[in-house]
Amino acid sequence: MSKKVELEYELKTRSGSAVWALISTPIGLKKWLADDMTINEDVATFVWGDPLREHDIHTAKIVEMVKNDHVRFHWEASEDEAYWEIKMFHSEIAGNYHLYITDFAEDDDVEGLEQMWNQNIERLHVITGM
Repeated sequence: MSKKVELEYELKTRSGSAVWALISTPIGLKKWLADDMTINEDVATFVWGDPLREHDIHTAKIVEMVKNDHVRFHWEASEDEAYWEIKMFHSEIAGNYHLYITDFAEDDDVEGLEQMWNQNIERLHVITGM
């Protein structure tokens, strides 16, 4: 049984359009989430590793995309209904944008999943300065 994992990260930006580009476009997602990434209609293809050597390729269906709000994916290789979602929202208090990540993992994989997202967000901070 998969467990729902919800994580929140503050970004150092007040630009909603910049955040939306980072979570909804291949150029944006390649900066912090995958080594390469393409979107063809409603299928996103993610590549990790060197495409000319050892690498992993995974495809996900884009289940829902609401502009300036969220993108929800479902791994095509997954047989269950679990999804992963990246949602952006603006904090009225700090004025910055936040990312709210929803993902699913088996009980013994939750810590690894959280570490993976923490590393991805750290990469986003380093590469974009957000």
